[in-house]
Amino acid sequence: MGDVRVKDYIRDTLCFGLDIGTRTVIGVVGYKEGNEFVLVDYECMAHEERAMMDGQIHDIQKVSKVVYEVKTALEKRLKLELKEVAIAAAGRALSTQIVNVAQNYEDVQEFNLNHIHHLELEGVEKAKAMQQSENTDADYFCVAYSVIQYFLDDYVMANLEGHKGHSIGAKLIATFLPKQVIDSLYAVTERAELAVSHLTLEPIAAINAVIPEQIRLLNLALVDIGAGTSDIAITKEGSVVAYGMIPTAGDEVTEAIIHKYLVDFQTAERIKIQALNEESITFTDILGLTQKITTKELKKVMAPVIDTLTLQIATKIVELNGNNPPNAVFCVGGGSQMFGFTTRLAQHLKLAEQRVAVRSTTHLVHIKDEIGMIDSPEMITPLGICMTTIQNKYSQFTFVNLNGQKVQLLNAKKLTVLDAIVAMGIEHTAIFPKKGETLMFKLNGERRRIKGENGIPASILLNGETATIHDHIQDGDTIQVEFGVNGTPGKANLADFCKIEKKISIEGKNMTLPLVKVGGHIVSGNYEIMSNDLIEVQSIQTVAELLEAMSIDPKNKLITVDFEPVNLDYVLKDGDALLIDTKVKGMQEQNAASVTERRIPEEKETPIIEESHQSSRVSEKVMSENLYIIANDKTVALPKKESDYIFASIFDFIDFDLSKPQGTVQLERNGQPGALTDVLQDGDVLKIFWKK
Repeated sequence: MGDVRVKDYIRDTLCFGLDIGTRTVIGVVGYKEGNEFVLVDYECMAHEERAMMDGQIHDIQKVSKVVYEVKTALEKRLKLELKEVAIAAAGRALSTQIVNVAQNYEDVQEFNLNHIHHLELEGVEKAKAMQQSENTDADYFCVAYSVIQYFLDDYVMANLEGHKGHSIGAKLIATFLPKQVIDSLYAVTERAELAVSHLTLEPIAAINAVIPEQIRLLNLALVDIGAGTSDIAITKEGSVVAYGMIPTAGDEVTEAIIHKYLVDFQTAERIKIQALNEESITFTDILGLTQKITTKELKKVMAPVIDTLTLQIATKIVELNGNNPPNAVFCVGGGSQMFGFTTRLAQHLKLAEQRVAVRSTTHLVHIKDEIGMIDSPEMITPLGICMTTIQNKYSQFTFVNLNGQKVQLLNAKKLTVLDAIVAMGIEHTAIFPKKGETLMFKLNGERRRIKGENGIPASILLNGETATIHDHIQDGDTIQVEFGVNGTPGKANLADFCKIEKKISIEGKNMTLPLVKVGGHIVSGNYEIMSNDLIEVQSIQTVAELLEAMSIDPKNKLITVDFEPVNLDYVLKDGDALLIDTKVKGMQEQNAASVTERRIPEEKETPIIEESHQSSRVSEKVMSENLYIIANDKTVALPKKESDYIFASIFDFIDFDLSKPQGTVQLERNGQPGALTDVLQDGDVLKIFWKK
């Protein structure tokens, strides 16, 4: 191309866009005039070596060298200096995750937008975690997400709002761009002495060039068939909702030609291109033999490969679009010109053939070509980069303030509060808190449940106004999120279900009646019920029922209530203090036979207590009428009677409070462990105390 002179008045408004591809670097320069982009010059140069593979920069130095050469060639013809450039990240650099999420509810719910937003946020969070797990060292921008399917009680549902059920779910696709891809692009442009003015994604650039804004509300697919990969973008309701890529494209056809005709890669590429306009092609194979083939013959070689390629692209489009074909498909890129490509793609998608169309520069309604640019689908993306830039759409990054922290977002779509929340790494439960867990347990075999309380949802302010996670945000916005609070779990006390009728103690341990066991262990009446407890409530009336419930064999046992022997059929009363003696020794048969209930001392048997810690003389007359015992350092005179006194009898004559147990009662007689049934002798020294 010859020199191009640029009018002085448009020099400051020029836009320089670069499409850094796997095989070539294409630079275009133009300016905005009304609603049109006026193209004034372009340059295309191929990489000398494999410095890029599948859209990824592998050798920054080599790629930056080609970029610099493109830049200087344009500067020379335009007679000006290019300082800034608009670039795009390759669609093939995007990574897609498909996840399934579900939320279950104990009771039937009528689902509203909050339920749906919570479900979607959890899905995006799960997709991001999956992405991070695959490469823990990399960081990512979430550039898009879309719900493929909703589920209501495991049935597919188009829209959940207003429906009732026990569970909702979603199959969701989320797309991520590694930040290192952007870092590599910036490194290349810096070495070429260029500053990045705008950054977008290649699929978005192509959409802005190919798809008129008035039809973007339709469900459309854009396919960019390059050399190594085929990139796919899905639009719906004015936004790009999903991205995808398959690692097969034009090179697959080239390789088929190589194997069929024994030619090198460059010759195979030339054969493929010549076949578009010529009926026969002449070439030299690797053996030095000249061959001549017809286009018809070549089509037979290419057809199986194209059929496989279009089937894979169609399958991916349907997957990205929620298992449905789009309304129409636009094809760009050099591979879209291959024989029968659009026809086979339409057949695999079950669309009318006219709904799958190739787009080249002649189809661009907002482009004014002043230089006679090559009419090729390959030029769509670089033109789209410039058009995106001059329209100031999705330019580079958006910065917002979230709870006092700066958050960087890539302008790859219409950004929402949700995007900022995901980028910040805020968990979905902080926005939509969990309901408290339900307390589940069984009471006498009957299943019981106590519901937890609902959580308090987060409150969101966008620039001081109440907002939701789906409200759109712009550069410089301030978002304030007051995190939600999880609901408290269900709680219950045993007393809520079982009224305490009596309080007793046994062996110094307090117990309530009726008797309650949890997992086979006796618990008190104020026991706090735990999840999955198996609770058994037993009505206890008599000593026999109590011993049976406690698995105590009553054989050869002396049971006392407040230190008075009782029979097994004794009816328990509130405040009873029970002791069980396993040391039955010396107990007279008459005592066992006569005890039917607690013995109440006769009023005439008043003891004589002398406050003395030393031996004292007592008259022989008194000695013949009383039995003297020292109990807890106090002398107690027990009136003589026909039957013997046993250790348990002493509690009728001393001040020892059994109503407030302080541990286990310990008995000592003459310095040795005692038993309740020990027969007392004159002069015995007794000790009674609590052991904690």
